Amino acid sequence: MDDVESRLGAVLGDPGRTVPPAGLADRVHRGVAVRRRRRRALAFAAAACAVALAVAVPVAWRQVGGEGQTVANSVNGLGDLVDLPGSAALPAKTTEGTDFFPESLGEDGTVLGRSRKKLWEWGPEGGPLRPLGAASGAEPATGPGFRAWPGTNMIAPLYCRDRNGTTPVMQENMVGTPLWVSGETIVGSDTTLRPWAAKGCTKAAPVPGASGEAVAFSYPDLFVVDPYKANGLHQVDVESGAPVAERPLPEGVNVRTDADRYQLWLGAANRDTFAWVVDGVLRTADRADWRVTEGPHVPPAGEINVGGGMQLADGRTFNASYPRLYARLTAGDRLIAYSGLVLGEGAGWRSLVYDPRSGQSFAFKGLAYAAGDWLLWNDGTSYRLARVR
Repeated sequence: MDDVESRLGAVLGDPGRTVPPAGLADRVHRGVAVRRRRRRALAFAAAACAVALAVAVPVAWRQVGGEGQTVANSVNGLGDLVDLPGSAALPAKTTEGTDFFPESLGEDGTVLGRSRKKLWEWGPEGGPLRPLGAASGAEPATGPGFRAWPGTNMIAPLYCRDRNGTTPVMQENMVGTPLWVSGETIVGSDTTLRPWAAKGCTKAAPVPGASGEAVAFSYPDLFVVDPYKANGLHQVDVESGAPVAERPLPEGVNVRTDADRYQLWLGAANRDTFAWVVDGVLRTADRADWRVTEGPHVPPAGEINVGGGMQLADGRTFNASYPRLYARLTAGDRLIAYSGLVLGEGAGWRSLVYDPRSGQSFAFKGLAYAAGDWLLWNDGTSYRLARVR
């Protein structure tokens, strides 16, 4: 128990002090439990990232541009989908000589990531990594004109920097919560899984009419899911909260009961496609008619368990484990990218890039993110950013 938690425990446990407001103890203890779980999750994530970087191995190369511009043979053929000659090499090291781990790709081609919690950014113009002069407690997010990241302290607000400076935009504890960015809007879920949104670096607010956990976002459409209902996939306009569509849970996703083990799956969306990964298979649905196409199998991924009890906004309580896939699914304007971290023997990141239009897919070692008309992927032991054709 850290110092702040110790002092809170002493105050709440002393009957001689002023009686706290009703329910305060429960809220504090629940918040402490959430923060503990998420600190453990972040420690696991940091260790996993270090493992992934440590086990990265060089592969054979082929020349595609000027001196030093190379692309791994393991993704030979990717040039059918992206502009390799016009691509830019992203450094694997910061100007301080530390390893850089990219964690967010923006629709404008900006890249945001961390090295020992310190935030660094980079863009399509190339050059060295640029420090933001800030530290992040979890995965950051980036979009045109702003950078957002959870703080590292106990409260862990979400900070956002635009061209005018840095402002906290969400006072809830956001550490460990996935963030989505589209249309210059940030979307996430609070500690009770209630979706919220912020336009750039403005104050975040709950999305009206959104009931369920956020699973995908393509501005202005937010996809939230209630896993206990057969028609549990809801599409909501993030600006007004107006319901747009209600659909069955994605194919392969089962209706959950309290007795079930969590079925782990991932979602992503662009203006034309809703994509999801469940039981190792990537599927897509055309958003015009929701026609489902079964795509390729994806590489495996480990699980991260944030365990313990969690109370949701609708009153339901989970008292068992709360596992998550250690994987990312991102959608650009055309391409879908999946990255999963394999633990244990053969540890490291494995990725798959999929084009729903042509049905082409490319599997390789390392990371891959898609956003807008950009693709970022591991170029051997470094990274490369290219425009999608």
